[in-house]
Amino acid sequence: MKLYQLTSSEKKPTKLFVGGLHGKEGLYTAPILESLAKESKYTGKAIIVPCIVKESKYVDVLSEKYYQSKEGIKLLHLIQKYKPCFYFELHAYGEQSYSKLTDSEREQRIGVPPFVDLGNGILLGSIAPILRSRFSESDFCVTIEVPNWKSEKVQAEVLEILKLALSKAKREEVMHGLRMRYPVQIKKAEELFRLYYRNQLRPF
Repeated sequence: MKLYQLTSSEKKPTKLFVGGLHGKEGLYTAPILESLAKESKYTGKAIIVPCIVKESKYVDVLSEKYYQSKEGIKLLHLIQKYKPCFYFELHAYGEQSYSKLTDSEREQRIGVPPFVDLGNGILLGSIAPILRSRFSESDFCVTIEVPNWKSEKVQAEVLEILKLALSKAKREEVMHGLRMRYPVQIKKAEELFRLYYRNQLRPF
């Protein structure tokens, strides 16, 4: 498992960016995170793991079973070791999964809110509730889903989102940048998050 560490003079906040969590998703997420690791503009301490596992049996991160798997244990170890305030999880999905991930009835169907399409099939939402419970209320936790059938086409845009998080020291600065770029989509994502967590947490 390759790991990059970028540390600025401020050393805080600590940020963790991970990809390749299960299946063959690392084929699509690792190139983006490898590019992020080459960035020269960053604040705090950033830990970048392009690919937790190159290939594995697909176990959904919404399931407790994932966090008992070899790759899930690796992920939990990273979180426990670095205690990030910013946590960005990069996934990849197939075209056939788009409707399930963005289904307005997703919460009723499987217990979690739908992802929001930022455009070009790039989906944004929070992380699995099972994992979110391991973070504090003030932590900033985001999932980005990359469309694997056009990952090269959207790679630059996903990288820009991650660079925004890499370069800012405060979550509100990141949220401001996201709202400026995707006003309608981020407003919807925030509403879905607040409804799900009954206003007990700030998005995300």
